Amino acid sequence: MVNLFHAREQKHLDELKKSLDIIDLNNVTNKILTGDFNCPDINWNLQTAKGPEREIQQGLADIMSANNLTQIHEHPTREDNLLDLVFVSNPSLVKSSINVPGISYHDIVITDMDTKVHYNRTPTRKCYIYSKANWENINKDLEQLQMTIEAKNQKEDSVQQLWSTFKADLFKTMDANIPNKEIRSRNNIPWIKHKHKKMLKRKQRLYKQARKTRKWTNYRAYQKECKRSLRRAVCGSM
Repeated sequence: MVNLFHAREQKHLDELKKSLDIIDLNNVTNKILTGDFNCPDINWNLQTAKGPEREIQQGLADIMSANNLTQIHEHPTREDNLLDLVFVSNPSLVKSSINVPGISYHDIVITDMDTKVHYNRTPTRKCYIYSKANWENINKDLEQLQMTIEAKNQKEDSVQQLWSTFKADLFKTMDANIPNKEIRSRNNIPWIKHKHKKMLKRKQRLYKQARKTRKWTNYRAYQKECKRSLRRAVCGSM
């Protein structure tokens, strides 16, 4: 989804949050939010705001963090101010986000990105069910295989020939005496490990707690830790 937004008052933030809640109810997984937010005093790397409208701008940063939206545009769009922003739910889909001269006071933002995740389907693999194997037949075949290898060795066959015979006969008896099935690994984001999922769940709990108590220190500190961990994971997977 693409939405335009201009943040100046608390009521604007409330309407933005309502819109994002509606999107979540509809199970939209790939979210894109863009527009002139007019919030130049936010450090998006640290998710902190300063300046005369700090409360409103910090509110915007908190809403985006709670919805796992990442601001990916880094170039000022009016003089030295970063006003036009691009938020995405999956930063790995973004190829580039640049400015070009516009016809107004603001530069034009051009963001190049994929609209959905492209998975490389993993090939199926054979999984043997060893609990149902016919071990009596396997043992007989392996005894015969041992005699075959010894005979070839006496004939001074090469190591490669011995290995090829061993491998072929071993898999032959496995296929004949062990039931098997074809399985395929699930498609998951490769850099999101179990520890990252636990961190994201904890971050969500801290956010809900902070909203109730109005104490944001613990949440913001853990939010930065999550972002650093995920960025390291993404960079390590490339």
